[in-house]
Amino acid sequence: MESAPERGRGVHRRYPPIDGFWTWDIKRDRVYGDTNLSDYFGLTLEEFSHGASLERCMQSIEAEDRLRVHTAIRRAVKRRSSFREVYMVRSEKMGLRKILSVGQCYVDNLGEAALYPGWFVDLTREADSEEASLREIHSLIEQAKDISQSIGQDLLGYLLDNAQDEVQQRLGGGGSRRRKSS
Repeated sequence: MESAPERGRGVHRRYPPIDGFWTWDIKRDRVYGDTNLSDYFGLTLEEFSHGASLERCMQSIEAEDRLRVHTAIRRAVKRRSSFREVYMVRSEKMGLRKILSVGQCYVDNLGEAALYPGWFVDLTREADSEEASLREIHSLIEQAKDISQSIGQDLLGYLLDNAQDEVQQRLGGGGSRRRKSS
């Protein structure tokens, strides 16, 4: 995702195609959503047509993300501001998915938080693609290291070793070797 160039008063962000929408009636605590929201959050379309409680929707968010997301929503409502969070959600139909949710709190004529519409995009494919790319880079660096060692290029091998450690850290492995000095 990239920020668009500044124009006028604000900065506009460019997002990938939207996968689903919702509107939360804050005062009545009813979340209304489309079919995709139903699929991703594991609630029926009928539940979202009649309005499901926010707490019912939150149950689909993975436990390790739930408190952070709940806090961010409450903060957005209190400040009457926007919301933007990346978190994991699980449903029987979609499985475990990484999504980006974006919402905005709107107020009524008394200045009280009233409506909270928003949308989400599925980032799972993007995350899977990045990991696959990093694994491929790791493998190619290993091959380059073997070649550099076979032709006696110790400095190049050292640099490739450090690059491989960096890739390993980005893969979440933390890097098993300490960087060597030449």
